[in-house]
Amino acid sequence: MTPTEKAERTQERHIVVFLLNGTLFALDIRSVQEIAQQSDIVSVPGAPPFIMGIVNLRGRIMAVVDSKRLLGIGAHDATDKVLVMVAQVGEHLVGFTVDEVVQVARIADDAVEPVGDLVAPEEAQRLEGVLKLDGQLVLLLNAERLLDTETLGGSATGKGGCLTR
Repeated sequence: MTPTEKAERTQERHIVVFLLNGTLFALDIRSVQEIAQQSDIVSVPGAPPFIMGIVNLRGRIMAVVDSKRLLGIGAHDATDKVLVMVAQVGEHLVGFTVDEVVQVARIADDAVEPVGDLVAPEEAQRLEGVLKLDGQLVLLLNAERLLDTETLGGSATGKGGCLTR
C-alpha cells in the first residue's frame, strides 16, 4: 500500500476538547450542538444529584448535567454563569457543564486507544478511548453512553426520566 493509499484509508474526525477539574476530556464534534453561558438554571425536585436543573436555551428546554458529578470527579461550583456544552444524546439535547473549552482538534480514528482495564467496567462504557494530543492525554467520551436510557426518557412505559425531547 502506498503512503497516499494509506492516508486515504485513515479516517479522521473532529473533537471538542474541554477541561474538567484539570483533566482533558473530549466529545466528537458531531454530537456537540453549541456551547453557551447559562445563568438561569432551574432546579428540579427529585432529579438525580448530577442533574443541576433545566434551562430554556433559545426556546428549547433541556437538562443541564453537572459533568464533574456524573464522572465522579467532584462537583461544579455554584456560580452565576455556567459554561454548558449542548450535545445530542440519543433523541435528546443535554447540556453538560465544562470548565473551559480548550480547542477543536482533528484526529485520526486510529489515534484513539481503548482504555481496557484502566477504569472500572461501568465507567469504561462512557469512554470511547484515550488519545494523546499535543503531548497530553485526552479522555474521549461517548456522548451516547454518558447517560442511561432511564435517566434520559424513563422506562418503556414512559414514566420516570428527567429529560424531554
